[in-house]
Amino acid sequence: MDCTGKFKDKIIRQKLVQTVCNSSLYSDVIADFLEHGRYDHHLRSFRNKLYNNYLQISRAVESYFPDNTKIAQPKGGFMLWIELDERISTTELYNTALAQKIVFAPGRIFSQYNQYNNCMRLTYVLEWNERVNSDLEKLGRIIKNSI
Repeated sequence: MDCTGKFKDKIIRQKLVQTVCNSSLYSDVIADFLEHGRYDHHLRSFRNKLYNNYLQISRAVESYFPDNTKIAQPKGGFMLWIELDERISTTELYNTALAQKIVFAPGRIFSQYNQYNNCMRLTYVLEWNERVNSDLEKLGRIIKNSI
């Protein structure tokens, strides 16, 4: 049974109303945003915030994680690649960390082969605050206890 015929006219009318209303409003807002330099200001502000988050999280990793931890300097984006001691499996650490509501990406998921088992990826897009600091401190303890 073909139901599209029954609702076709209503769907077309609704789509037209939404397209006409949203399109001009969004276009005007975006045009104003770009015309008055707010986009450039937003990008500068966002980049500064990301850089500050990167610095804070890097310092926390250096402080709380084992001494032989390596942090790759990102060339862009908002992720830190961290290499831990070869004896550590970040896939195994993941569930322990998740139970404490700490999330990271185990390095193994970035390879179709059995590589990067001792690596992890952390985002620094999150606003730096006491909770992020505390979670990194907990994660550092979890890692140290797994050696």
